[in-house]
Amino acid sequence: MPAMNNELEPQVPLEAPEQELPLSYARTLSWLSLLFILLTNLALSSFISNSARETLLLKQKEFARLLVDNLNNQIFRRFALPTILARGRIALRQPTQYEHLSRVVTSVIQGLPVARLRIYDFSYLVAFSTAIEDVGRAGLANPRLDEILHGGEPISEIIASFPAWQAPFRLPLKPGTFVLRVLAPLRGEPLPGHDDVPIMGALELTQDITEDYERVLAFQGIIVVLCLLSSIILFALLLVLIHRSERVLAERLHKNRLLEKELHSNERLASMGRVVASIAHEIRNPLGIIRSSAELLQRRASASDTGTSRLLGAIYDESVRLSQTVNDFLDYARPRKPRQDMVDLNHVLDQVLAFLEPEFLRLSIEIVRDTGSSSCVSRGDKDLLYRAFYNILVNGQQSMNGPGTITISASHVEQQGDQDRLPFVELRFTDSGPGFDSSILEHIMDPFFTTKDQGTGLGLPIVQSIISSHGGSIILENAPEGGALVRVLLPEIVEGNTGRNDG
Repeated sequence: MPAMNNELEPQVPLEAPEQELPLSYARTLSWLSLLFILLTNLALSSFISNSARETLLLKQKEFARLLVDNLNNQIFRRFALPTILARGRIALRQPTQYEHLSRVVTSVIQGLPVARLRIYDFSYLVAFSTAIEDVGRAGLANPRLDEILHGGEPISEIIASFPAWQAPFRLPLKPGTFVLRVLAPLRGEPLPGHDDVPIMGALELTQDITEDYERVLAFQGIIVVLCLLSSIILFALLLVLIHRSERVLAERLHKNRLLEKELHSNERLASMGRVVASIAHEIRNPLGIIRSSAELLQRRASASDTGTSRLLGAIYDESVRLSQTVNDFLDYARPRKPRQDMVDLNHVLDQVLAFLEPEFLRLSIEIVRDTGSSSCVSRGDKDLLYRAFYNILVNGQQSMNGPGTITISASHVEQQGDQDRLPFVELRFTDSGPGFDSSILEHIMDPFFTTKDQGTGLGLPIVQSIISSHGGSIILENAPEGGALVRVLLPEIVEGNTGRNDG
């Protein structure tokens, strides 16, 4: 139906362009918030995990020092003192003394996580070691060994096979990767009559803390992963809230634009309508005189004067066409308020098709009707609905420009109302013509827009005005099988609440 290049509601995207939204900065804010949350959580997780690691290492150092104190006490009471009393001096080069000391040390550290124990003498040599190959060697101790041999404070240090920051990337760790070494004076007890505590050498205790360190790394990884997951979840929630806010705002902006557009259009059309109505009213009466005069002169003209008869006929035909155009202007400028009768839409279609049937037969246009046997009742004005259906069918016939088929079907649908879903009758008019041109589809319902050479562009706007005044809507689209499809939806009065009053 090319002549019906109009559409009730141009399809406008629901979402406005992002740059026009007041919340367009929200996405940037959400990404900045994600970065802030990530950095904050990483800093917090690093602080917690480092605190846990420091606490573990501190506990390990405290345990090592307690073990050193216990070794000092046990070695002095069970080895040094009995040996001095029995032999007069300590000489670990003697196998019996060395074995005696080894039994004492073994009894103390048995079952404890001690990797190696060494005792250094004042010549900086290893006098005793749980690893026999170390005995007699020099240069194995901390450079501060001299300070320890002179009563300095114990020294604790962690020896790693590689930098600590590489540990998370080298899991699982090999035994001996992280070692805690404590170097402390090997003290005796004050002798009677002396206040000084004798120092018998330096005690070096080595513990393999790789397994504990690995557990700390696992704990640290769990904290980091949980913090990252919480950050992502918070970011996702924030993004969803922002997206919903943007969508709601976009819908409201879209509705506001439609209302503004409709308001401006109504103001423009109202002003135009007043002008058109005034002009149409002024030319209507003279046009009626011209038409009646041409008809009268045509009757009086002699049959032999064919030129005059043809000229008078042209004047009459053009006056009739111009009169119809004036009526269209007046109908659009001053639409009639519809009556509220009970109207059977099938009955209105019967009347329209009965009037158009001779013309359709002459043009070889077939009408295929599938509106059902049951009545489709709506409340409205039968005369106005008759004109609306008439215009739709005539436009379909004109668009085919020759033989073709017009299919009329009806169905019962529901549309969402203010509070609940309401019943509607949907009439579908499908022709076998070329269909609508998609490039001008959104302008089809604009007043005075037409693709006809002699059209006024008011046919479909008048149909739209009629359908809208009945609380319905008209939708124009191309049928899937080809041709134009006009869908008319009118509120239906359910059976049992209707009464026939077709006038």
